[in-house]
Amino acid sequence: MAEASAKERNTEVSRREQVLDAAERLFAEGGYNGVSMRDIANAAEVGLPLVVYHFKTKLNLYRELFERRKAVLDERLGLLHLPLAAGEDPLEHIVRAFVLPVMTNQNSEAGIAYAKLVAREASDPREVDRGIVAEYFDPFAVEFIRAIREALPSISSRTAHWSYLFAVGALVMSVFDNRIERISGGAVKAMDLDTKTEHLVAFIKAGIHAGINRI
Repeated sequence: MAEASAKERNTEVSRREQVLDAAERLFAEGGYNGVSMRDIANAAEVGLPLVVYHFKTKLNLYRELFERRKAVLDERLGLLHLPLAAGEDPLEHIVRAFVLPVMTNQNSEAGIAYAKLVAREASDPREVDRGIVAEYFDPFAVEFIRAIREALPSISSRTAHWSYLFAVGALVMSVFDNRIERISGGAVKAMDLDTKTEHLVAFIKAGIHAGINRI
């Protein structure tokens, strides 16, 4: 009897994750307002009542997608707070903490779907109503900006804040790298993750330095 109960619990967990996986894919492509609970149930191949049972509302389900990926944000903060290695450039240390866990997470279809989901949520004018960016991403923003100002004492508060926002734009849009092949007529190919990561780190670091004496 106990063994049967354990199997039932495992089945419920599996179905819950199945729903979350389907929801992540759909929201990444259609945005919050373009996807219904029924769409998610159909994609997950479960009944709508099961989705409602686990999450109650679409917003609860949507928020859970960010909660289960919170480890990526925690890893970024962990890297940010690591002591500098001998001879390590402080700004590069900060930028790598900002970029690496996100790029590593893109090494799977699920990771790419989550990256697209973040891009959609961050660029949605109605994101403030859901409070997800404020809850999950703003605390990291505060830490990142603080670290920049400590690494570059001459940088103004205004420049540090804009630097963070522009860095977010570069990082978030990097997931859409296949577009570069279209706009270049195929002359430029999408980069492998390692190459793209190094290019992105260099780009963000140079952008922060370039803005110090301009705004």
